[in-house]
Amino acid sequence: MTLILQVFYTLFSSVLLSLATPNEILKFGSPFIAFAALIPFYLAVKKSPNFWFAALLGFLQAFVTHILSSFWLAFFKDFALLTLGASALGTGLIASLFGALLYVPYYTQKRKNNLNLLSMSQNRTIAFRIFWFAAVYTAYEWCKSSGFLGYPWGTLSACMFRARIFMQLAAITGTYGISFLTAFFAALIGEGIFLIYSVPDLPAKKRLFSSFLNCTRFWICLFALSLCYGAVQYNIKRTPVKKLTSVFVQANENPWESKSDRNTILLCEELSEEGLKELKEENKTADLIIWSEGILRTGFPKGEKHYQDYPREKSVVKFVKEHKIPLLTGGSYIRTRKDGTKKFYNAAVVFDKEGNYRGYYPKNHLVPFAEVIPFDEFPPIRSFMEKVIGISSGWTPGDQYTFFDIPCQWYGEPVTETVKEYNLNQNYSEQKKEDNLPPTVKISAPICYDDAFPDIMGPLWKNGTEVFLNLTDDSWSLRESAEIQHFVVASYRTIEYRTPLVRTTNGGLSCVIDPAGKVLYELPMFQSTKGVFDIPVYKRKETVYARFGNWVPFILNLFIFFILAWEMLTFEAVEYVFPEKVILLRKSRKKSEKKTDKDEKKNKSSEKAKKSKKKDSGKKEEKSSKKTKKKSDKKDIKKSEKKSDKKETKKSDKKSSSKKGKK
Repeated sequence: MTLILQVFYTLFSSVLLSLATPNEILKFGSPFIAFAALIPFYLAVKKSPNFWFAALLGFLQAFVTHILSSFWLAFFKDFALLTLGASALGTGLIASLFGALLYVPYYTQKRKNNLNLLSMSQNRTIAFRIFWFAAVYTAYEWCKSSGFLGYPWGTLSACMFRARIFMQLAAITGTYGISFLTAFFAALIGEGIFLIYSVPDLPAKKRLFSSFLNCTRFWICLFALSLCYGAVQYNIKRTPVKKLTSVFVQANENPWESKSDRNTILLCEELSEEGLKELKEENKTADLIIWSEGILRTGFPKGEKHYQDYPREKSVVKFVKEHKIPLLTGGSYIRTRKDGTKKFYNAAVVFDKEGNYRGYYPKNHLVPFAEVIPFDEFPPIRSFMEKVIGISSGWTPGDQYTFFDIPCQWYGEPVTETVKEYNLNQNYSEQKKEDNLPPTVKISAPICYDDAFPDIMGPLWKNGTEVFLNLTDDSWSLRESAEIQHFVVASYRTIEYRTPLVRTTNGGLSCVIDPAGKVLYELPMFQSTKGVFDIPVYKRKETVYARFGNWVPFILNLFIFFILAWEMLTFEAVEYVFPEKVILLRKSRKKSEKKTDKDEKKNKSSEKAKKSKKKDSGKKEEKSSKKTKKKSDKKDIKKSEKKSDKKETKKSDKKSSSKKGKK
C-alpha cells in the first residue's frame, strides 16, 4: 500500500508540473503551482525502499510530465512515435538516473543492494537533504536541456513567465538559479510536512525544527535578494541608442498542405505592402522586412536566380527592388561537397535593398528525430529509418555563426563611436561617403529551436549581436500552448544577455521583447497578419551570465560528483539511521533503561522480601527447633529424673532388704 501511495504522489507531482507550465487551461502557466509541484515527489522519494524504486519514480515523473505538457509533439507529421514517444522515453531514462541519485541521503545498510557504492554514511542532516534534492533536480534539468538531445521544455523555469521580477535572476544565474530556488522550496516544505506528521513530540524535536528554520531563513534570504534585484532590473529605465523600423509578417500558412511556395510568397508580399502603407501614412520608412521560417523552398545559391522570376505575379527580387528595403526570410541552403554529396541546411537568407542575395545563417541546433536523424551517415540506419518511419535523412546542423549589419536609424541624437579609424588608403570622397552612411545594427537570425539554447545564443551575443531576430514555424503544433511554451523559453535569452528579441513566426507567437523580458508588441496567434514596430537597440552591457555562462549547474555538478566520489572512497558497511530515528532510538533506550531500573528495583525488593521471608522462616524454625529442643530436653530431664528416681528406689529397696537380712 505504501508503494502505491508513492507512485500516486509521483503522478500527482507530474500533473501539477504540467499545470504549472503553459497549457491549454492556464495559457501562461502558474508560478504558484510550480513552487508546490515537486513537494509530493520529494515525499515519494523520501519513502522509497531502495535505489531502483527511486529510479522508477524519477522515470514516471519525467515521462508523464513530458507526455502531458508536450502532447502537441504528436502532431508533427506522422512521426508521433519519434517526436513524442522517443523524446518522452529518453527524458524518462535521464530522469531515472537522477531519481536514483535523489535517494542517496536515505540509503541504509539494511537496504543495501548492488548500488551500495552510492550510499552515504554522513551528512544526512535536514539541511543536506534539502540542498541535495535541489542540486540533483537542477542538474537533471540542465542535463535534459543540453546537448544534441536537449529539450528545455517542461522545466521549472518555464513555469515562471508570470513572475517577471523573479525571472530577472536569469541575468546572473541563468534559468538554473530559478529552478534551484524553486526545487529548494519544494524540498523545504516536504521536509516540514515530514517533521510535523512523522516525528513524535520529543524534547529533541525542537532541535530538528531549529535546523529546519535555519534552512527556511536561508531560502527566504536568497529569494528576497532575488526579488530585490529583479524589481530594480525590471523597472530600470533603459534608453535605446538606435531603432530598427521593421515590418514582420505572420503568414499562418501550413507548408505541408501546399506543394509549392507560390501562394505563401504572394501572401507575405501582400501583408508586407499593407505594413509599408501604414508606415507611409505615419511618414516613416521601414528598415527591414521579415518573413518567418521556411517561406522559400528552393535552396540557395540556386534560389538566387530562381526567385528573380518567381512567382510570376511578382517575384521576390522584384518585390525587394520595388520597395528598396532589405528582406530577411526563411529558406534553405545546399552545399555540394567535392565527393558530390549534398548537405541541406535550414537557413535564414538575406536580400539587400537592390534585391541581391547577400548570405545565409544555417540553423545550428536541429530538432532530433524531426529535422535530423542520429547516425544517418550509416547506410543500415538510413535504410531502417526509411522502411519503418519513411524518412532516411534530414537537415545538416550549421557549422558557423553568421551576422548581418542592417542599416537603421538613430533613436535620438547620433552616438559617437567609441572606436573610429581613418584609412588613408581610401580616397577623400570615399571616406566622406562612409562618414555619412546611416548607422547599422548587427543582428543574428537564430532559427526556431536555436533561441532555446544558451550554447547557441551565447556565442552569437559574444560576437557582437545587438538584436536577436528569430524566425520560427511552430504552426504544425496546432495548439496555442505549444506556441507560448516556445515563446517563454526564448524570452529568457533577452534577460540573460539584456538584448532585445524579435520573434517572427508562421503561426505565433510573433512579438518584440525588450531586455527586461517585457513584451513590447505581439500579434494574435494563428492569424494571417503583419506587425509594424520600431525595434529598440540598446547599448550592449555584459551580464554575469553572459560572462560566466552556466556556472550554477557547473558548481552543482561538482558538488554532486565530489560527494559521491568521497563516499565511494570512504564508504564503510555501517548501519546508519536518520537523526529522527536516533531520537526515537534514544527514547526507546531510555524507556528500556527505565524499565530495566524498575525491574531491578522489583527484583531487589523481591529478593529483600525473599530474604526477609527466609529470615522469618529461619527464626520460626529456630524457635520451633528451640521449642522442640526444650521439649526434648524436658522429656530427657523427665526421663532422666524418672530413671534416677527408679534407681534411687531400687537402691533404697536394696538397702532396706539388706538391713532386714542383717537383722
